[in-house]
Amino acid sequence: MKFTEEQLDLSESRITEIEKSICIMQDSMTELSEHIRETQRYLIKLAHHQSEITKRISAWPFIAVDSNRDET
Repeated sequence: MKFTEEQLDLSESRITEIEKSICIMQDSMTELSEHIRETQRYLIKLAHHQSEITKRISAWPFIAVDSNRDET
């Protein structure tokens, strides 16, 4: 089946639009990937800080308190 010039131009314009869309999507994916990496770094820092807090709290001295004290 032979294409006419008009059909060929239409096909080329569609291909051009598809290429533009792909470029836009690639840029968006790259930007999203950077944001995800930044979020992962933040979550790793948060987990590390929580771990440090847990270690410090577990090292605090424990004082037993009697809850049945008589108040006079």
